[in-house]
Amino acid sequence: MASFNEKTIYELNDEYSIILIEDFNNHLKIELYQNQILTYDVLLNDHQCSTITHKLCETKAELYNLLCDLLITMKSSISVTNSRYLEILLPIYFGHEKTRTKVWIFKIEFQRFLFIDDKKMDEISLDPLDWTEIRSLGHQIMDDMINYLSDIRLRPAWRPMPPIVRKAIAQTDIPLKGQSPFEVYDEVCSLVLPYSVGNNHPHFWGYVQGTGSLIGAFAEFITGTMNTMSWGGHQASIYIERQILSWLKVLMNFPNDDTSSGLLVSGTSVATIIAMAVARKKFCNRTMKVYCSKEAHSCLIRAIDLLNIGKENIISISTNSERQIDLKALEAALDPYSCGFIVGSAGTVATGAIDDLKGLANICARRPNDLWFHIDGAIGAVARCSKRLRPLFNGFEHADSIAFDLHKWLFVPYECGCILIRHGELHKSTFSQPAASYLTLMDGGITPSEGEVFFSDYGLELSRNMKSLKVWMTLKTYGIEKFGQIMEQNVDQAKHFVRLIEQYSNQFEVLTTGPLNIVCFRCIVSRSHVIDLEILNKLNKQMLITIQERGTAVVSPIAIDHNKFGLRMCITNHRTKMSDIDKFMEQLSQLADELLNLPEYSCLLN
Repeated sequence: MASFNEKTIYELNDEYSIILIEDFNNHLKIELYQNQILTYDVLLNDHQCSTITHKLCETKAELYNLLCDLLITMKSSISVTNSRYLEILLPIYFGHEKTRTKVWIFKIEFQRFLFIDDKKMDEISLDPLDWTEIRSLGHQIMDDMINYLSDIRLRPAWRPMPPIVRKAIAQTDIPLKGQSPFEVYDEVCSLVLPYSVGNNHPHFWGYVQGTGSLIGAFAEFITGTMNTMSWGGHQASIYIERQILSWLKVLMNFPNDDTSSGLLVSGTSVATIIAMAVARKKFCNRTMKVYCSKEAHSCLIRAIDLLNIGKENIISISTNSERQIDLKALEAALDPYSCGFIVGSAGTVATGAIDDLKGLANICARRPNDLWFHIDGAIGAVARCSKRLRPLFNGFEHADSIAFDLHKWLFVPYECGCILIRHGELHKSTFSQPAASYLTLMDGGITPSEGEVFFSDYGLELSRNMKSLKVWMTLKTYGIEKFGQIMEQNVDQAKHFVRLIEQYSNQFEVLTTGPLNIVCFRCIVSRSHVIDLEILNKLNKQMLITIQERGTAVVSPIAIDHNKFGLRMCITNHRTKMSDIDKFMEQLSQLADELLNLPEYSCLLN
């Protein structure tokens, strides 16, 4: 034992020595020297002292006193092992006349010092110094998020973000120095949580956005903690994704064997790009025309742009009275000398119309070498979970590709979609490239060459997050049958809303509806005389904005027959109840009366 700058140095084995500092920034500090050179140290709070000693010492002061006593009286009981551990062996005597002995062993791990330009630097990490403190924040966040969902009916469906909040976010300087995670979380609670688009709320019926689920949120936390890149390799996320794709193939009545393929992606937009790229590969980069109805989703245009197919090659086909693609018009439009990408909608965005998928399959079957049958199932494909709704989607079994979302009506947290491709080898050859040397497949280890799927060979991304766990946990927790029941419930709620509008036919009318969960409607004021369309459209726009800004509900705008402005309700929500629909209809009626008393609309009553 020696003294250095009024600090007590305790000599140990192999030219090691330590200095104990009882109260260093409210921690017990232990410095480790080798040949009188400081190489490691460690800071310990009360909780860490208790954990390390297996609750033998409850506080840093108790551990300090214990170490001092041992270093003075039983020096041989403390040694340095593996260059960075302080190992303490403490004999415990017990039994009659203290004749029995056991050894209490615990270790203290040091953190290394870095020497840069002769200056001593601590090694750092993003892990917390105090796991107990950060655990308390984690528990608080978990409790708050569960309360956020359980109390969701107590909040408005949506609320505008005040200018002061937007200003607070915009004026935040780049964070050169960190701050307390508790302070950061407080900002999340004040600046972020109150101002979502509202899709978790039971009265959110605007855009086709799913509500997610609590189990899905838990899965996202686990996924973020694991932080694995699911490009491939011998890891659980790959096997989970393969199993999910197998389940989804069965659900979609798609070939469930090694000849077909699939991939979890961010959503149907990316899935469509992948399907179109594979089709073009099949056609050996010949000029490919894309045939779709006027009701088809705009993601097709984006895919055509990105793949440089050319907008002149998209052929928009008229629809019939059910807003389905007109098969006769399609056949008449088909170019007999070029290849074609035929799109069937399994639920259009605007009205939920479902094309005659079997009819489209029959058209494509006549020219299998020239036509590719693609199904856009972003809205309705997962409704195959319902035995009652499943017959609406007959024809899936004939598709060359199916794109659909899981983050909408299957309530998986954003973002998650899927693409299924009938021709697996063609799919792989479209995207796979010679691997860089660091991605070389081996005879074993993490990247085995036999029997494994590398999903980076089937899509746009090498860096892929693990989407599979939230899907796997969601499906296993709730089951396909329950999802089917909720989808039937949403469809029944939409039909109930149609009946309510008919009861309020003196104020409202249905513009269009389909076989699924979408209703487009508007306020008409009166059926007794002709009303100026421009003013009527203005009234309905004001009605939509007022509904949203009051937090009553969220519905979205829609243009029907090009010039009729309407309100669009799409019920993709497991929290919605029939009573919510009843209440909404009453509020709509009251709002109509309120708006018609305003000077700019009073003329509609004259």
